[in-house]
Amino acid sequence: MMRPARKLVVGLLAILIVLVIVYMATNNKQETKVLDDVARNSAPGQFVTLSDGVTHYQLFGPDTGKQILLIHGGGIAGFEVWNQTIPFLVSKGYRVLTYDLYGRGYSDRPNIEYTPELLARQASELTAELHFTKELSIISMSMGSMVALDYRAEHSDQVKDLVMISPSAAGTYKSSKLLKIPVVSSLLMTFYWYPRAVENQRKEFVDQALFDQYAKRLEYFMNFEGYKHVNYSTWMHTLNQSKLEMFKEVPPNRILIIHGEKDPYFPAGSISVYSGVYPTVKDTTIANAGHMAHFERPAETNPVIFDFLNTLR
Repeated sequence: MMRPARKLVVGLLAILIVLVIVYMATNNKQETKVLDDVARNSAPGQFVTLSDGVTHYQLFGPDTGKQILLIHGGGIAGFEVWNQTIPFLVSKGYRVLTYDLYGRGYSDRPNIEYTPELLARQASELTAELHFTKELSIISMSMGSMVALDYRAEHSDQVKDLVMISPSAAGTYKSSKLLKIPVVSSLLMTFYWYPRAVENQRKEFVDQALFDQYAKRLEYFMNFEGYKHVNYSTWMHTLNQSKLEMFKEVPPNRILIIHGEKDPYFPAGSISVYSGVYPTVKDTTIANAGHMAHFERPAETNPVIFDFLNTLR
């Protein structure tokens, strides 16, 4: 007869084996695509190889136009979130550069830590490579505002003003303590987070029909290898960092913050966090909009951006 202690060990071992098998089977059904040249054939724009990998970018507008750099947030769809903004800016004569951050869109997903330094380096190398070095304005959203601030700190003579849409630059993100436990974090990312990753973003939209369209692009990009690592590393190394002190380095009246009235990540009163360190910030709330006001309510948002960019000309 098997002793109780041995029976317990055997039982636990059996459970562990089953868990490993289920984990491997589930994990193998996720991130089933490789982001290679074949996958990139359908992408618009161009590609350039920088020090940390391939970057997908696109240039719009006349060479002689005033320059605007668009920096998207942490969303996996990359610069597609500017699809309602770019045509408007081009119609006003601007020269617009947009690109996919590492880990998003069609840019590489290097198996390294996703830090503010990595993303700032990408922006600086890209603009240098493309000779996009004249005076410019930066329009950023969410996490992209961290990149915008880092870029401005390195290129203060180049950057004239900043438009931030629902910025996430205060370091307020707090991840679950369970995610700091290596094995547990892998299980949570595979069994809990990944299956819910798209639907969890529904709350960012007021217009649910628009989200359903957007979700198709999320589902497409999240199937490329590296999606879980990119998000996990971003949580651990970027979104928990504060860039508030960098606001103080910007001359007065040079920052506009736009946020949706119903943005779950930028609730009422959030603007005070930024006005506390930058008293001359200009603030506009877009009615009936969520986290991406420029994407959800372009007719209301685009004129606000244009008016600000021309105020100090």
